[in-house]
Amino acid sequence: MEEQRVLGAAAGFDGAEQTLRKGGEWLRAEVATAGLRGRGGAAFPVWTKWEAALARPAPRIVVVNGAEDEPGSLKDRYLLATRPDLVVDGAVCTALALDATRVVLYVNEEADGPLQSTAATVHSARGSGAFPGLDLDVVRAPAAYVLGEDSCAVEFIETGDRKARPRAKPPFPAEAGIDGRPTVVGNAETMAHLALVARHGAEWFRQVGTPDYPGTLLVTLPAECARPGVYEVPAGTPLAVVLDACGGGPAGAPFRGAQVGGPAAGWLTTADFDAPLAPEAMAARGTMLGCAAVRLLTEDRCAVDAVAEVEAFFAAESCGKCPLCRAETQFFAKATAGLAGGKEVTEAHLDKAMELAEMARAGTDCALARFPAPPLRTARERFPADFAAHLRGDDCGRRHLGASLAISGWPPPWFTAAGASP
Repeated sequence: MEEQRVLGAAAGFDGAEQTLRKGGEWLRAEVATAGLRGRGGAAFPVWTKWEAALARPAPRIVVVNGAEDEPGSLKDRYLLATRPDLVVDGAVCTALALDATRVVLYVNEEADGPLQSTAATVHSARGSGAFPGLDLDVVRAPAAYVLGEDSCAVEFIETGDRKARPRAKPPFPAEAGIDGRPTVVGNAETMAHLALVARHGAEWFRQVGTPDYPGTLLVTLPAECARPGVYEVPAGTPLAVVLDACGGGPAGAPFRGAQVGGPAAGWLTTADFDAPLAPEAMAARGTMLGCAAVRLLTEDRCAVDAVAEVEAFFAAESCGKCPLCRAETQFFAKATAGLAGGKEVTEAHLDKAMELAEMARAGTDCALARFPAPPLRTARERFPADFAAHLRGDDCGRRHLGASLAISGWPPPWFTAAGASP
């Protein structure tokens, strides 16, 4: 079931060496033919972002976003700890394709193992002398949700200000990023896949996955699974297959729901677990693939409490730059925490939250204002009994944690050593 393209890749910089021989124009064509899309949030086509940067004058910059601030996601740090050569190879390939002069690896500052392995790999790449004229460096990313957003990462790399905030758009980083230079930002997993395209070609890359989302993807399975960890599967594999074949099924109570794309994703019920792990298939079920960090709702857990956990995180992590976002996230957090905690919250309060979400969508500098609504909206639709009980002031009979989500720490319990498998 697993497809070890990324996690089983050979060490070295074979993709960059291939690109040096064949040229950046060759790689640009291969990436477009391969149909490589980002393995982060929006699944944006890589070559489209490249085109935006190439339309602006050089010099250009490449940023590998390894901040990985999405609760539940561990794939990028796992890659940087166990396959840093592949990530750096993909970043150098990107630089060669774009005539970039600088590559920045932006790595979560609290992830010591990934930081050390990345720094050692960068040192090796510099020492090889194979990439003259290319400046490679590692920047420690603050462990804060907003500082993983592309334009905010660019701001921090440029200024070093730990209170950096997302930039207004346009221009997007690919148009004007660090020091006003075109800056292409991609996460660690995207760079790893890019290296594989350079090493093996577009035709090989498209042999697995779906026509619209070819290749493999890394999925993070949580502690509710018997075998939590990071797994590589062909894109389009049904969620149920991943949970069973990779995760080994439930570690305890049975599953009754899931968020696949991190805490901002809409909820699925077990009836939707046949959905393929691909962006369009997830969108058709009212959710998103995102970073493929699976969050599971078990039969003994209250859905209202699970939503309140998400909304508390977004309220805490809103940077406050945009008043609409701050007001929206705080309202969502207060309403859902109140409902879960037995306070007098009505349907009208929940409807008001959704109205605030619509107002905030168009008046903010980053996507955070779009995140609180899908978890609440879909949970109300798909777990109505939990909400009905709380709205009546009754005990729903399910477990409550009364907590906030947090950025996942490193290393996770199942990680024993660099190179270890889950």
